Amino acid sequence: MPTRAEVKAWRSLHRGKGRRDTGCFLAEGPRLVGELLDWPGRTVAVLYADAAPAAPGLRDLLGRAAGRGVRTEAVPEALISALADATTPQPVIAIGEVPVSGWDDVGPGTIVLLDGVQDPGNVGTLVRTAVALGIAGVVGVGDTADPWGPKALRASAGAVLRGPVFRTDAPDAVARLAERGVSIWAAAADGPPMDRAPHEPVALALGSEAHGLSGTLLAAARRRVAVPLAPGVESLNVAAAGAILLDRLRSGNRGG
Repeated sequence: MPTRAEVKAWRSLHRGKGRRDTGCFLAEGPRLVGELLDWPGRTVAVLYADAAPAAPGLRDLLGRAAGRGVRTEAVPEALISALADATTPQPVIAIGEVPVSGWDDVGPGTIVLLDGVQDPGNVGTLVRTAVALGIAGVVGVGDTADPWGPKALRASAGAVLRGPVFRTDAPDAVARLAERGVSIWAAAADGPPMDRAPHEPVALALGSEAHGLSGTLLAAARRRVAVPLAPGVESLNVAAAGAILLDRLRSGNRGG
């Protein structure tokens, strides 16, 4: 049975401070736990409700955890509910260590900058899209929602584990991209449609729907780009706009 100190620490993982203090995050449900067990990073523990039916999927997860030497424990369903963030908790959760990633982990290719995107669902969806499209890295800037928070992690469907995904501030992002010779393209509603493929490495900067991009990134941007919209349509959700622009960048880089 987990100790009181462990339960207190794991409950704190709902909050950014708890994740920063412990260096851990919470994965809920069979899908995310399975992603975690496929990931080379450290899984601290897998907990499952002692009243849960021994379904083949759960047995498989526990077998994989045991094969990796991960601690597994049957616990009361009430404890699962207390630890889980989801409104309807699933019978299995896991605690993993947040990986330490940075600029050295970002390879060649398009980079995504999320500047002050505060909705965790949008952050998770953009991470999932970026990974699916083969983006080199996702960098959270400013007060962007933590991609390791429970809601963002669920929205990413575990794609955040396939990183690199990390956070920094706008001046560091601008300086590091300049060192790499990477141009910043700013997604802006008042920008022209993306009408040509980049002939250079690009970082696509996406800002919050409420405030847009910070002055630092806008000042450093080489281009502004937008998704052309039908008359009468003011804007797109940042996750939708980001997906369209990233796909166009990828198609352009492939000569599409």
